[in-house]
Amino acid sequence: MGKKRFFDDRLKYLSFIQNTSEKRAISMELAPHIASMPKNRTFLRILDAGTGDGTVKSNVIKTFHKYHPYTSLLITGKEISYEDLKNTLEKMPDRFVEHPNLLVTMTNVKFAELGHIENNNKIKNKKVKTYTLILKEDNSYDFHHQINKLNNFIKKYWGIEIDNKSRTSYAHPCIIRIYREDHKRYLEPFLDNDYENNNYDLIIASQAYRAASLVEVKVNNVIAPLMRLLNKSGRLLVTHSCGGDSVEKIIKIAWKDKDPFPNNARDIIDYLKNNPVGENNKYSYSKPKFYTFNFKRSPDQTVSELFGHGVDAKWANILYIGQIPEKEIQEIEKSSAAQKKIKTAINKEDKMFFRNEIFSIKKIR
Repeated sequence: MGKKRFFDDRLKYLSFIQNTSEKRAISMELAPHIASMPKNRTFLRILDAGTGDGTVKSNVIKTFHKYHPYTSLLITGKEISYEDLKNTLEKMPDRFVEHPNLLVTMTNVKFAELGHIENNNKIKNKKVKTYTLILKEDNSYDFHHQINKLNNFIKKYWGIEIDNKSRTSYAHPCIIRIYREDHKRYLEPFLDNDYENNNYDLIIASQAYRAASLVEVKVNNVIAPLMRLLNKSGRLLVTHSCGGDSVEKIIKIAWKDKDPFPNNARDIIDYLKNNPVGENNKYSYSKPKFYTFNFKRSPDQTVSELFGHGVDAKWANILYIGQIPEKEIQEIEKSSAAQKKIKTAINKEDKMFFRNEIFSIKKIR
């Protein structure tokens, strides 16, 4: 199967999302941008370019309904993980009840292929596997059972392949579409005429690349392909870890010369200004904004030890955010002196916090 890359490790990811408030913090940062989306449109398109467990996507739909209750929402999610796809779909039945004018699309293709998945039968000579689910009835109980019928399709086609360089890819390019039968008439104009228009009003890229990657790699592999999918006046929101927090402090104690966050949002913006994306397109860039979130405190030490809120859990979360390779982790954990130093440093962090930054890219021409 090939070597697993660290940031794909399922258990570490689950530990991180359970033990920190990052998902809630990201959702709060996105809310003002969703509120400011145009009010005079019959439908709006949003792309979540990495849904993870679906928490942010679900919160985006909730926020959208608050500010645009009568606007059709066409929301696409990109996710290669079979488990995360299932977790995302588990959160959707209630959303279809609250916001009936909803079309949910899920796909597993690469960032550069997102613009082709809607209107191509094949990608890289692989046939696109498609499943359209039209929900009947009007309650979350029935929607839940109908969405569960996707499981056979997901098990059969939503797999991954790992090459000899440990790079993951899909076994089959897939697309799933879900909408309510009793609201099809509101979505038909889009389904019939605009489905091949892959331009989005809002794109969300949350932790979409390795923090240690070169700016050029982040732009060429993730940010530039997403910028090309923006509608006129569309906005791309990018958020990622940036250091200057408990993570960087403790990683520096463990590995004195390691820089887990070698570049930041300002570096990305400067690169984009000097290397324009598309000859005829023009973009504006917001000033990056910092925000923090915490390791969740538990009421007492007994609960901490029972549910993983102790030193080991904090250390695992630090390694996850720092994206430290497994080989380096194993080496440092062989040293009892290093472990003692790290444990002391973690215990001194009374309130462990993590820092992200967010910035927007708006298409103005």
